[in-house]
Amino acid sequence: MPRKLIFLVIFLCLFLSGCKSGKALNSPFGSQTLATSKPDSTFTLISTGDIGLVRYINFVIQQKKDPTYPFLNIASYLKNADVTITNLEGPLIKNCPIEMSGFKFCGDAANVKGLTFAGIDVVNLANNHTTNFGLDGLRDTANLLKENGLTALGRDDQIAYIKVKGKNIALVSFVELGTNWAGLNNATPENVAKHVAQARKNSDIVITTFHWGTEYQTHPTDNQIKLAHIAVDNGANLVLGNHPHWIQDSEVYKGKFITYAQGNTIFDQDWSQETKEGVLYKFEYQNGKFQKIDEKFTVIDFNVQPRFATNAEVTKIKARFGK
Repeated sequence: MPRKLIFLVIFLCLFLSGCKSGKALNSPFGSQTLATSKPDSTFTLISTGDIGLVRYINFVIQQKKDPTYPFLNIASYLKNADVTITNLEGPLIKNCPIEMSGFKFCGDAANVKGLTFAGIDVVNLANNHTTNFGLDGLRDTANLLKENGLTALGRDDQIAYIKVKGKNIALVSFVELGTNWAGLNNATPENVAKHVAQARKNSDIVITTFHWGTEYQTHPTDNQIKLAHIAVDNGANLVLGNHPHWIQDSEVYKGKFITYAQGNTIFDQDWSQETKEGVLYKFEYQNGKFQKIDEKFTVIDFNVQPRFATNAEVTKIKARFGK
């Protein structure tokens, strides 16, 4: 065998063996080396209150032909994080009928452009309105979000996985409110414990979101607190909640932050001051835990478009919680 050919064979053998030297992880993130998750890596996360691009808000969007309109005053803030998570009230479907009242929600499929404009990355679908147009509407919404680069959460037995700043993150969502929602991940204690524990095994970080509680209440129910603690006890690093349409108390339990409800970020409920209000929380993940580093209170104008609250409005909102 010529000398040049021998050298070429040796080089190829060394190259191929080097390519296989990294140890693969058997995880939802696929084949990767153990060195990809840096223990000191940090990232930021913003969570919102309820967003419903439905009913009157859907009407205004169609009238203005502008899906970004509801987000114009808050989009720059929502974009200012590595991950932004929201709860979407109602499916986004083609040929959504314009309805100004009632409780069967939908928004036009084009409304997804508002979510992408605002820098939203992750959308919870485990709530009491996502299946208003049946499992077909749920499926179409999940597909629409995926087609537009968004991660959808909350379908039955689903755990979503994303990677941010070298961290492997599991996201799992649940709907309470009777715990018998076809097509969705139901918030029974057993189901919460099982899915959070599974997510914990396959990730560095677990984020859970819940749709729970009683509407128009400042304080969480005993069951909200119970479910949140079960999530933390089984490995959740952060618990995010919504549904009451009012801002509710938050809690730190075993060093983990729990938001029980963040009010309405975009929703057409202008019949009370509390339902026009919401709060955006910003967290930083560092040294193995989330810390709340900012909060922005919002007030919805014209029944469709939130803005940041004035200092006087913030003082009144905080006074309800004795702050």
